[in-house]
Amino acid sequence: MSAATTLNEPFNNLEKLPHSPCVTLYHRNGRVGCGTLERGVMTGRLLHWSAVVSNGSNESNAQSSLPPYVAVLDEADYTSQTIEMLQTFSSNFVAGDEYGPVTDGGGPLRGVLVLSTDPSNVDGVTFPSPEPLTPQGDGTPMEYLSVGSSYEWNVNNNGDGLTFADMSGVPTVYVADSQTAAYLRNVASEQANSISSDLTTAVYPSVLSEFNYYMGPSETTDGTKVTSQQCLEWKDLDGNWSPKCLPLGGNSIWAVAGTPVPLGYTDDENANDNNQDRPTVILSASIDSTSMFHELSPGANTAASNILSLLLAAELLGSSIKDEVLDQLYSRITFAFFQGESHGFIGSRLFVKDVIGGFECQAGNEGIPSVLKRKDEASTVRACLNPLRTDLTFQNLGDIRGMIAVDQVGNLGGGKNLYVQGGTENGFDAFLSEVMIELSANGEYTAQASSASNNNEDGTASLPPSPVSSLVKLSASGAGGVVLTGYDDAFVANSLYHSHLDSVSMSQSIDKDAIAASATLLARSAVAAAYQNENNEVDAATAAAYALNLLPNAVSSSSTTFENIYNCLFSDGNCDAFVKYASVESANDAIHTGFNLGIGQPLGKPPNFYVSVYNHENGQGFVAASGFKYGAMDSSAEDKEDYVKDYGDNENDAILLRPSLLEMSLNGLLNDFLGRGSFVDSNDGTAPDLVDCSSSNDCSSVSYCSSSDSSELATISTCAGGKCICGSRAHYHPAVDEAISPVANEAPGWFTIDENDQGVSAMITEPSWSSFVGVRAYNDAGTGVGIYASISGALFTSICIFVVYRLKKGLVKEKVY
Repeated sequence: MSAATTLNEPFNNLEKLPHSPCVTLYHRNGRVGCGTLERGVMTGRLLHWSAVVSNGSNESNAQSSLPPYVAVLDEADYTSQTIEMLQTFSSNFVAGDEYGPVTDGGGPLRGVLVLSTDPSNVDGVTFPSPEPLTPQGDGTPMEYLSVGSSYEWNVNNNGDGLTFADMSGVPTVYVADSQTAAYLRNVASEQANSISSDLTTAVYPSVLSEFNYYMGPSETTDGTKVTSQQCLEWKDLDGNWSPKCLPLGGNSIWAVAGTPVPLGYTDDENANDNNQDRPTVILSASIDSTSMFHELSPGANTAASNILSLLLAAELLGSSIKDEVLDQLYSRITFAFFQGESHGFIGSRLFVKDVIGGFECQAGNEGIPSVLKRKDEASTVRACLNPLRTDLTFQNLGDIRGMIAVDQVGNLGGGKNLYVQGGTENGFDAFLSEVMIELSANGEYTAQASSASNNNEDGTASLPPSPVSSLVKLSASGAGGVVLTGYDDAFVANSLYHSHLDSVSMSQSIDKDAIAASATLLARSAVAAAYQNENNEVDAATAAAYALNLLPNAVSSSSTTFENIYNCLFSDGNCDAFVKYASVESANDAIHTGFNLGIGQPLGKPPNFYVSVYNHENGQGFVAASGFKYGAMDSSAEDKEDYVKDYGDNENDAILLRPSLLEMSLNGLLNDFLGRGSFVDSNDGTAPDLVDCSSSNDCSSVSYCSSSDSSELATISTCAGGKCICGSRAHYHPAVDEAISPVANEAPGWFTIDENDQGVSAMITEPSWSSFVGVRAYNDAGTGVGIYASISGALFTSICIFVVYRLKKGLVKEKVY
């Protein structure tokens, strides 16, 4: 078990190489990522990339024939420049046929093995960011969605745009195991050194690598680029619809501080005067990350630090201010955790569009009780069947007055300065900036205005990628906000932006105190922002003083809550705390709907914040009606099949959702943290001991949730994280590209392009590749050696058969057999 990795000893082999793949993605206009050219395997001899490029650059070798090879390189060398050199060099040579034919254009380069860096040589090594200098900006499928798309936020990380390169024909995988990587590195160097200077003379035995990673074509047979729309609408040779990809997506989670938002329409009897016609101030964070190798997207600084700071802000707010006080503020405070932000602001754009754009449900499909058998209960949310929305409570949020987002506050580059991006113009945005700077003035960590004051043609300041961009764009600059960041005018150097190394267990350094300080500042800023009235009559100093009075305590990085959630987000995504919250959420849903869907996709250990594909197993809501499942439903459609019944024909009809473990945990945590506002600041200065629970059934008769409030929702108790709290404050909202809609009356997983598509979203999809893909590494003794071995084996077998035959005959003759 402890033997060194090798292919030269029995039982020590790498035939199934442990790895993580570079995955293909389609978008609105084409394809990015890696994969083989066709369904057949691509095989080549392991050669260190530097030797290949160095030898091949000699003019004397220009006419030589390069044998098929797999380039081996260290992760620090995995850049667009290196890949471009390999592709350019390989295209100058004629591919050999030693390991099978290669599709035209493939050349001798058959794949790339990216190896984890030798731990003994990590000091001083710079790891580039695969994102471009203008993340989600110019030259990317998201450029029309960003505010200031030409601003180079990623310049300190040597962002080179590899994320958006089409590397069809260059299947690539990452080998994380250091022992395996060391062996492959040595083999590749030895084989490169032992080959003749023109790289054509084979040396045996050679170690080969075989890639079986077909992820779809780049072009159709007529030369047209394959796009997301084409793979979603793909038809087989018989003309039958056969989709070849799924959109990226999941669920965003939003929750209100104070009395819960009414579930019915605002003119329903359940409406609360304090919840009608109030604007909302949103505190937001992205909850996903990405990398070149999607299975390795730890997102320590780009996702986990954002989530932790916003969660702790919610806990500080919910444990310090009573609901009645929050209800009297001019604006409602809403927390929003947006999914899919790394791939075109998927979650925030759909949420903002639905809230401020006036979501339109097809006639006859609106206001449907999400659980039919509970249609007369106040705890049942309304839904829309087409386009499907499992929860329409967002329609009661009111106008979005402004937004405060948080981004990359876990790595401040060794300093103690936070920065406020945006807010350079007059109005509410400027007030948000001023109040955040005022609130941090006397703290150990201070916030200051960013020097990234590049103004765009429309008068807005450039903003780093964040949910605020969605609000600015979709409101046509009618509403906006600011972003609290750990960087000034560019991402912190070596912050590993969207890298597989953005992990505390690998290369990322996280400042826990900076996250705690950010959480405190976010909570106080939210109160100050909500305190500002319609006419902006409160100055920043007055609003800051009001917030400090209500929130004198600060978040501590040494608290039990901080440490528990930190462990879940940075080390073990399947931690006990997350599993506990998600298990309660699952139990609550099973009791409420009658369907037990269990806990969704795990976060993993270490955590992986890649958004994943969108289907009913991974966050897509669906309709369960009369024994069938639908991604959306339109009973009035003239061309519907006979088996499609009306929603409500069966009393067990329901609209269901299976969020991921992370999403379910966030939903439960927000209900728990913000639900404490029902108890703080009681008359005797104490809060009741909360009743333990494992599901909402255990909370049906708790006394402390009785209330004289006119809203029945204030009396409804639920279970969150093992404690009974009053009212559910958290809700899910679909996070899927605004241009993609589930097909009505079809099973979940079937999508089409929305008829109202504006042509601006990124429309990212992932192809449905085979579960049998993989990479092998093995010894190859050469064709001649193989023939001699086969002949020798056949002769030896014949001799053995003859000897056994004569021996048996002799034993029979001697009567001993």
